[in-house]
Amino acid sequence: MNDIFSDLLDDILIYLNNMSEHHWYVKKVLKHLYKTSLYAKAEKCKFYSELAEYLGYIFFPSGLTMSNNKVKIIQDW
Repeated sequence: MNDIFSDLLDDILIYLNNMSEHHWYVKKVLKHLYKTSLYAKAEKCKFYSELAEYLGYIFFPSGLTMSNNKVKIIQDW
């Protein structure tokens, strides 16, 4: 299965306001990946971060914004 999805599955973003619930979901996702023989590269993983950049947006506890390079591309267009 790793061979099939290795090019398709790149990012997993888990965000919850409640830290204990967040911890539960992280464990559930990692267990599911393990059961299906999918693995994450440790050097690409970030856990319990206050800030996440994903699909051209920056997510943080009080909201989200578009990443600066995306804004510049739009302005230059």
